[in-house]
Amino acid sequence: MKRRRVPVLVLGFLFLWSTLGVAADFPQKPIRLIIPYGPGGTNDVFCRAFQPAFEKALGQRILIETIPAGNTKVGTMELMNAKPDGHTLLFISTLSFVANYYGGIYGYKPWERLTAISQVVVQNSGLLEVREESPYKTWAELVKAAKENPGKLTCGGPGAGGFSELLVNEINEAAGIKVRYVPFAGSGPTQIAMLGGHVDFRTCEIPDAVPSIRAGKTRGLALPTQERSKALPAVPTYKELGLGQLLPICTAPRGFWGPPNVPSNLANTLAGIIEKAMKDPEFVKIAQDQLLYDMFYLPTEKMKAWAQDFDKLIGPKFAELVKK
Repeated sequence: MKRRRVPVLVLGFLFLWSTLGVAADFPQKPIRLIIPYGPGGTNDVFCRAFQPAFEKALGQRILIETIPAGNTKVGTMELMNAKPDGHTLLFISTLSFVANYYGGIYGYKPWERLTAISQVVVQNSGLLEVREESPYKTWAELVKAAKENPGKLTCGGPGAGGFSELLVNEINEAAGIKVRYVPFAGSGPTQIAMLGGHVDFRTCEIPDAVPSIRAGKTRGLALPTQERSKALPAVPTYKELGLGQLLPICTAPRGFWGPPNVPSNLANTLAGIIEKAMKDPEFVKIAQDQLLYDMFYLPTEKMKAWAQDFDKLIGPKFAELVKK
Protein backbone atom coordinates (compact mmCIF):
# COMPACT_ATOMS: atom_id res chain seq x y z
CA MET A 1 0.00 0.00 0.00
CA LYS A 2 2.76 2.43 0.91
CA ARG A 3 4.57 1.84 -2.38
CA ARG A 4 1.40 2.61 -4.35
CA ARG A 5 0.79 5.86 -2.48
CA VAL A 6 4.13 7.42 -3.36
CA PRO A 7 3.47 7.96 -7.07
CA VAL A 8 0.04 9.41 -6.32
CA LEU A 9 1.52 11.88 -3.83
CA VAL A 10 4.26 12.80 -6.28
CA LEU A 11 1.77 13.34 -9.09
CA GLY A 12 -0.42 15.44 -6.82
CA PHE A 13 2.56 17.56 -5.79
CA LEU A 14 3.64 18.05 -9.39
CA PHE A 15 0.11 19.08 -10.38
CA LEU A 16 -0.05 21.59 -7.53
CA TRP A 17 3.38 22.94 -8.44
CA SER A 18 2.39 23.35 -12.09
CA THR A 19 -0.79 25.27 -11.24
CA LEU A 20 1.07 27.49 -8.82
CA GLY A 21 3.68 28.06 -11.48
CA VAL A 22 1.02 29.34 -13.88
CA ALA A 23 0.09 32.09 -11.42
CA ALA A 24 3.73 32.81 -10.54
CA ASP A 25 4.72 33.30 -14.19
CA PHE A 26 1.60 35.27 -15.11
CA PRO A 27 1.30 37.23 -17.32
CA GLN A 28 3.47 35.97 -20.14
CA LYS A 29 2.08 38.26 -22.85
CA PRO A 30 -0.32 41.21 -23.32
CA ILE A 31 -3.89 40.81 -22.04
CA ARG A 32 -6.74 40.95 -24.52
CA LEU A 33 -9.63 42.82 -22.90
CA ILE A 34 -12.97 42.42 -24.66
CA ILE A 35 -15.72 45.00 -24.16
CA PRO A 36 -18.98 43.67 -25.67
CA TYR A 37 -20.36 47.19 -26.13
CA GLY A 38 -19.77 49.98 -28.63
CA PRO A 39 -16.75 52.29 -28.51
CA GLY A 40 -17.15 55.50 -26.54
CA GLY A 41 -19.74 54.12 -24.14
CA THR A 42 -19.40 54.11 -20.37
CA ASN A 43 -17.75 50.67 -20.26
CA ASP A 44 -15.20 51.62 -22.91
CA VAL A 45 -14.50 54.94 -21.19
CA PHE A 46 -14.00 53.23 -17.83
CA CYS A 47 -11.63 50.57 -19.18
CA ARG A 48 -9.49 53.09 -21.03
CA ALA A 49 -9.26 55.23 -17.90
CA PHE A 50 -8.35 52.13 -15.87
CA GLN A 51 -5.90 50.83 -18.50
CA PRO A 52 -2.73 52.70 -17.37
CA ALA A 53 -3.10 51.63 -13.73
CA PHE A 54 -3.98 48.06 -14.77
CA GLU A 55 -0.96 47.84 -17.07
CA LYS A 56 1.32 49.20 -14.34
CA ALA A 57 0.12 46.63 -11.80
CA LEU A 58 0.14 43.84 -14.38
CA GLY A 59 3.51 44.56 -15.96
CA GLN A 60 2.04 43.96 -19.40
CA ARG A 61 0.04 45.79 -22.03
CA ILE A 62 -3.76 45.67 -22.14
CA LEU A 63 -5.20 45.39 -25.65
CA ILE A 64 -8.77 46.70 -25.54
CA GLU A 65 -11.18 45.42 -28.18
CA THR A 66 -14.80 46.57 -28.45
CA ILE A 67 -17.18 43.98 -29.93
CA PRO A 68 -20.71 45.45 -29.74
CA ALA A 69 -22.52 42.87 -31.89
CA GLY A 70 -25.33 40.59 -30.74
CA ASN A 71 -26.35 42.37 -27.52
CA THR A 72 -23.05 41.36 -25.82
CA LYS A 73 -23.22 37.78 -27.10
CA VAL A 74 -20.53 37.97 -29.79
CA GLY A 75 -17.94 39.39 -27.40
CA THR A 76 -18.95 36.94 -24.70
CA MET A 77 -18.56 34.01 -27.09
CA GLU A 78 -15.05 35.23 -27.91
CA LEU A 79 -14.27 34.88 -24.23
CA MET A 80 -16.12 31.58 -23.91
CA ASN A 81 -13.85 30.04 -26.57
CA ALA A 82 -10.59 31.55 -25.27
CA LYS A 83 -7.89 29.60 -23.46
CA PRO A 84 -8.31 29.67 -19.66
CA ASP A 85 -4.83 31.09 -19.17
CA GLY A 86 -5.86 34.53 -17.92
CA HIS A 87 -4.71 36.35 -21.04
CA THR A 88 -8.25 37.01 -22.31
CA LEU A 89 -10.75 38.92 -20.18
CA LEU A 90 -14.21 40.43 -20.61
CA PHE A 91 -15.50 43.60 -18.96
CA ILE A 92 -19.28 43.64 -18.65
CA SER A 93 -22.21 44.64 -16.48
CA THR A 94 -23.83 41.78 -14.61
CA LEU A 95 -27.12 43.52 -15.40
CA SER A 96 -26.46 42.96 -19.12
CA PHE A 97 -25.79 39.27 -18.54
CA VAL A 98 -29.04 38.80 -16.62
CA ALA A 99 -31.18 40.92 -18.93
CA ASN A 100 -29.85 39.29 -22.09
CA TYR A 101 -30.24 35.78 -20.70
CA TYR A 102 -33.92 36.33 -19.93
CA GLY A 103 -34.32 38.17 -23.23
CA GLY A 104 -33.30 35.02 -25.11
CA ILE A 105 -29.87 36.26 -26.23
CA TYR A 106 -28.14 33.45 -24.35
CA GLY A 107 -29.33 29.87 -24.01
CA TYR A 108 -27.49 29.57 -20.71
CA LYS A 109 -26.56 31.81 -17.78
CA PRO A 110 -23.10 33.16 -18.73
CA TRP A 111 -22.16 34.00 -15.14
CA GLU A 112 -22.47 30.32 -14.23
CA ARG A 113 -20.09 29.15 -16.98
CA LEU A 114 -17.51 31.92 -17.06
CA THR A 115 -14.91 32.51 -14.37
CA ALA A 116 -15.61 35.50 -12.14
CA ILE A 117 -12.40 37.50 -11.71
CA SER A 118 -13.20 40.76 -9.94
CA GLN A 119 -15.98 43.27 -9.62
CA VAL A 120 -14.72 46.84 -9.69
CA VAL A 121 -17.62 49.30 -9.87
CA VAL A 122 -21.32 49.64 -9.16
CA GLN A 123 -23.30 52.23 -11.07
CA ASN A 124 -27.02 52.84 -10.89
CA SER A 125 -28.76 52.98 -14.26
CA GLY A 126 -32.01 54.76 -14.97
CA LEU A 127 -31.38 58.50 -14.93
CA LEU A 128 -34.39 60.17 -16.59
CA GLU A 129 -33.45 63.05 -18.89
CA VAL A 130 -35.17 65.54 -21.22
CA ARG A 131 -33.80 68.07 -23.68
CA GLU A 132 -33.57 71.65 -22.40
CA GLU A 133 -36.41 72.79 -24.70
CA SER A 134 -38.76 70.14 -23.31
CA PRO A 135 -42.05 71.45 -21.92
CA TYR A 136 -41.54 69.12 -18.95
CA LYS A 137 -39.38 70.96 -16.45
CA THR A 138 -39.92 68.46 -13.63
CA TRP A 139 -40.83 64.81 -13.21
CA ALA A 140 -44.21 65.87 -11.79
CA GLU A 141 -44.99 67.81 -14.97
CA LEU A 142 -44.09 64.83 -17.14
CA VAL A 143 -46.23 62.49 -15.04
CA LYS A 144 -49.16 64.92 -15.28
CA ALA A 145 -48.87 65.04 -19.07
CA ALA A 146 -48.57 61.25 -19.27
CA LYS A 147 -51.75 60.80 -17.24
CA GLU A 148 -53.61 63.27 -19.44
CA ASN A 149 -52.34 61.59 -22.62
CA PRO A 150 -52.09 57.81 -21.97
CA GLY A 151 -49.73 56.07 -24.37
CA LYS A 152 -48.62 59.21 -26.20
CA LEU A 153 -45.42 60.09 -24.38
CA THR A 154 -42.31 58.12 -25.33
CA CYS A 155 -39.12 57.17 -23.51
CA GLY A 156 -36.01 56.13 -25.40
CA GLY A 157 -33.46 53.66 -24.14
CA PRO A 158 -30.66 51.37 -25.34
CA GLY A 159 -31.91 47.98 -26.53
CA ALA A 160 -35.17 46.06 -26.56
CA GLY A 161 -36.14 43.53 -23.91
CA GLY A 162 -33.42 44.68 -21.52
CA PHE A 163 -33.11 46.79 -18.42
CA SER A 164 -34.31 50.07 -19.96
CA GLU A 165 -37.57 48.54 -21.17
CA LEU A 166 -38.06 46.81 -17.84
CA LEU A 167 -37.48 50.08 -15.99
CA VAL A 168 -40.02 51.98 -18.10
CA ASN A 169 -42.59 49.26 -17.39
CA GLU A 170 -41.84 49.49 -13.67
CA ILE A 171 -42.07 53.30 -13.75
CA ASN A 172 -45.42 53.08 -15.53
CA GLU A 173 -46.75 50.87 -12.77
CA ALA A 174 -45.24 52.87 -9.91
CA ALA A 175 -46.36 56.27 -11.23
CA GLY A 176 -49.71 55.14 -12.61
CA ILE A 177 -48.90 56.25 -16.15
CA LYS A 178 -48.59 54.70 -19.61
CA VAL A 179 -45.42 55.75 -21.43
CA ARG A 180 -44.28 53.91 -24.58
CA TYR A 181 -40.73 52.58 -24.64
CA VAL A 182 -38.70 53.13 -27.83
CA PRO A 183 -35.47 51.08 -28.19
CA PHE A 184 -32.29 52.36 -29.83
CA ALA A 185 -28.93 50.80 -30.66
CA GLY A 186 -27.13 52.33 -27.70
CA SER A 187 -26.93 55.34 -25.43
CA GLY A 188 -25.54 57.64 -28.13
CA PRO A 189 -28.38 57.11 -30.63
CA THR A 190 -30.89 57.43 -27.78
CA GLN A 191 -29.51 60.82 -26.82
CA ILE A 192 -29.57 62.01 -30.45
CA ALA A 193 -33.21 60.98 -30.73
CA MET A 194 -34.07 62.82 -27.51
CA LEU A 195 -32.22 65.98 -28.55
CA GLY A 196 -34.03 65.84 -31.90
CA GLY A 197 -37.41 65.61 -30.23
CA HIS A 198 -38.12 62.12 -31.52
CA VAL A 199 -38.76 60.86 -27.97
CA ASP A 200 -40.01 62.88 -25.02
CA PHE A 201 -37.33 61.68 -22.60
CA ARG A 202 -34.75 58.97 -22.20
CA THR A 203 -33.29 56.64 -19.57
CA CYS A 204 -29.53 56.28 -19.31
CA GLU A 205 -26.61 55.82 -16.96
CA ILE A 206 -25.52 58.77 -14.86
CA PRO A 207 -22.12 59.34 -16.58
CA ASP A 208 -23.87 59.39 -19.98
CA ALA A 209 -25.95 62.40 -19.02
CA VAL A 210 -23.59 64.51 -16.91
CA PRO A 211 -21.78 66.31 -19.78
CA SER A 212 -24.97 67.41 -21.55
CA ILE A 213 -26.70 68.43 -18.31
CA ARG A 214 -23.69 70.47 -17.22
CA ALA A 215 -23.57 72.08 -20.67
CA GLY A 216 -27.20 73.13 -20.36
CA LYS A 217 -28.34 71.03 -23.33
CA THR A 218 -30.46 68.66 -21.28
CA ARG A 219 -32.14 68.45 -17.89
CA GLY A 220 -32.18 65.57 -15.44
CA LEU A 221 -35.62 64.81 -14.03
CA ALA A 222 -34.86 61.87 -11.74
CA LEU A 223 -31.69 60.30 -10.39
CA PRO A 224 -31.70 56.53 -9.59
CA THR A 225 -30.10 56.94 -6.16
CA GLN A 226 -31.00 57.26 -2.50
CA GLU A 227 -29.15 60.57 -2.13
CA ARG A 228 -28.43 63.45 -4.47
CA SER A 229 -25.24 63.32 -6.51
CA LYS A 230 -22.42 65.82 -6.06
CA ALA A 231 -22.09 65.78 -9.84
CA LEU A 232 -25.79 66.63 -10.35
CA PRO A 233 -26.97 68.33 -7.15
CA ALA A 234 -30.06 69.88 -8.77
CA VAL A 235 -31.52 66.54 -9.91
CA PRO A 236 -34.00 64.98 -7.43
CA THR A 237 -33.65 61.31 -6.54
CA TYR A 238 -36.00 58.41 -7.14
CA LYS A 239 -36.52 58.31 -3.39
CA GLU A 240 -37.63 61.94 -3.31
CA LEU A 241 -40.04 61.37 -6.20
CA GLY A 242 -41.71 58.28 -4.76
CA LEU A 243 -39.83 55.82 -6.97
CA GLY A 244 -37.52 54.51 -4.28
CA GLN A 245 -38.91 50.99 -4.57
CA LEU A 246 -37.31 50.73 -8.03
CA LEU A 247 -33.75 51.32 -6.82
CA PRO A 248 -32.86 47.62 -6.22
CA ILE A 249 -33.34 46.85 -9.93
CA CYS A 250 -31.29 49.88 -11.01
CA THR A 251 -28.00 48.51 -9.72
CA ALA A 252 -25.45 47.75 -12.42
CA PRO A 253 -22.37 45.95 -11.01
CA ARG A 254 -19.49 45.74 -13.46
CA GLY A 255 -16.33 43.71 -13.51
CA PHE A 256 -13.90 41.39 -15.21
CA TRP A 257 -14.66 37.83 -16.27
CA GLY A 258 -12.43 35.07 -17.61
CA PRO A 259 -13.15 32.03 -19.80
CA PRO A 260 -14.54 28.86 -18.23
CA ASN A 261 -12.15 26.81 -16.12
CA VAL A 262 -9.57 29.44 -15.24
CA PRO A 263 -7.61 27.91 -12.31
CA SER A 264 -8.71 29.42 -9.01
CA ASN A 265 -5.20 30.51 -8.05
CA LEU A 266 -4.84 32.34 -11.37
CA ALA A 267 -8.24 34.01 -10.96
CA ASN A 268 -7.24 35.14 -7.48
CA THR A 269 -3.90 36.42 -8.79
CA LEU A 270 -5.70 38.51 -11.39
CA ALA A 271 -8.17 39.79 -8.80
CA GLY A 272 -5.27 40.89 -6.59
CA ILE A 273 -3.64 42.72 -9.50
CA ILE A 274 -6.93 44.49 -10.27
CA GLU A 275 -7.38 45.48 -6.62
CA LYS A 276 -3.87 46.96 -6.62
CA ALA A 277 -4.62 48.91 -9.80
CA MET A 278 -7.82 50.30 -8.29
CA LYS A 279 -5.72 51.89 -5.52
CA ASP A 280 -3.38 53.66 -7.95
CA PRO A 281 -3.47 57.36 -6.92
CA GLU A 282 -3.77 58.67 -10.48
CA PHE A 283 -6.66 56.34 -11.24
CA VAL A 284 -8.40 57.14 -7.95
CA LYS A 285 -8.38 60.83 -8.86
CA ILE A 286 -9.79 60.13 -12.33
CA ALA A 287 -12.48 57.87 -10.86
CA GLN A 288 -13.55 60.50 -8.37
CA ASP A 289 -13.40 63.56 -10.62
CA GLN A 290 -14.39 62.24 -14.04
CA LEU A 291 -15.87 58.74 -14.15
CA LEU A 292 -18.59 59.27 -11.54
CA TYR A 293 -18.65 55.56 -10.78
CA ASP A 294 -18.91 54.07 -7.30
CA MET A 295 -15.79 51.93 -6.95
CA PHE A 296 -16.74 48.63 -5.34
CA TYR A 297 -14.16 45.85 -5.36
CA LEU A 298 -15.18 42.24 -4.90
CA PRO A 299 -12.80 39.26 -5.26
CA THR A 300 -13.56 36.19 -7.32
CA GLU A 301 -15.88 34.14 -5.09
CA LYS A 302 -17.79 37.13 -3.74
CA MET A 303 -18.30 38.44 -7.25
CA LYS A 304 -19.77 35.11 -8.35
CA ALA A 305 -22.08 35.05 -5.32
CA TRP A 306 -23.19 38.62 -6.06
CA ALA A 307 -24.10 37.64 -9.64
CA GLN A 308 -26.18 34.71 -8.41
CA ASP A 309 -27.98 36.86 -5.85
CA PHE A 310 -28.55 39.58 -8.44
CA ASP A 311 -30.15 37.02 -10.73
CA LYS A 312 -32.52 35.96 -7.95
CA LEU A 313 -33.47 39.60 -7.33
CA ILE A 314 -34.01 40.82 -10.87
CA GLY A 315 -34.36 37.64 -12.95
CA PRO A 316 -38.07 37.09 -12.22
CA LYS A 317 -38.84 40.62 -13.42
CA PHE A 318 -37.11 39.99 -16.73
CA ALA A 319 -38.93 36.67 -17.03
CA GLU A 320 -42.24 38.52 -16.67
CA LEU A 321 -41.14 41.09 -19.25
CA VAL A 322 -40.46 38.34 -21.78
CA LYS A 323 -43.96 36.90 -21.28
CA LYS A 324 -45.66 40.20 -22.15
